[in-house]
Amino acid sequence: MRKNIKGKRRGSLAVEIAIMLPLFMVGILTVGYCIKFAMIEENVQHSLIDETHKLAADAAILPIPVTYKKDLAARLSEESRGEIENIVVEPLRYRVPGIGSGGRIYTDLIGVSVSYYAPLHIPRIFREGIAGEETVVCRAFVGALNDGPSKPFSEMERDEDSVTVWVFPRAGERYHGESCSYIQNNPREVLLDKQVRSHYSPCELCRPNEARDGALVYCFPTSGKVYHSGDCYIVERYVVSMDEEDAKKRGYSPCAKCGGH
Repeated sequence: MRKNIKGKRRGSLAVEIAIMLPLFMVGILTVGYCIKFAMIEENVQHSLIDETHKLAADAAILPIPVTYKKDLAARLSEESRGEIENIVVEPLRYRVPGIGSGGRIYTDLIGVSVSYYAPLHIPRIFREGIAGEETVVCRAFVGALNDGPSKPFSEMERDEDSVTVWVFPRAGERYHGESCSYIQNNPREVLLDKQVRSHYSPCELCRPNEARDGALVYCFPTSGKVYHSGDCYIVERYVVSMDEEDAKKRGYSPCAKCGGH
């Protein structure tokens, strides 16, 4: 009788092992591949941040290299050693404004997004591999070179020479001040991010909610609670910010009404 009980226990244990062992192995493999993908993500982020940092550092003196997107994709491919493919560098957002915490508008932002595919042969649910996407947004360095004596930090925070003005890139030859009535009722071009999504809702007509972070969208800071895509019929004209000296170099002259300030 005892032999039969022991035999049944052993048989039951063997069945349990036969059932659980494959599940355990699948779990171990899944964790291992998740760790590997996290390492791939980290490598892509490092390369993207490094390239964007160089772009931001040269913004004041050098134009964007025409081969920038191609060079970035080539670097990502080389440094991944074949672990990622189908690398696509999204349209570059260069020196555009964006909305920060509290609705504050930041100027001269640079946004770079990259999508890619990691063909990891992991358990069946992910047998096609994993798609990844990384976005970096930073502010371009556009200050003048400082060849004079060093300043204390409190003085460095003061930016007396830089004046932000607003222009209509699609129409108009004037630049305007922040409070000018000509620009108050027009949308502003900004980078889509968490802050924009928290302050505004997507337009129900053009449905820009399908756009990814880093895309250019348009919103009305002084009126309205939604953001729009560029092809929305509501966005007939929009304004962008730039430094006053840059506006002058591009041929803009001061607004006759506000004097450009």
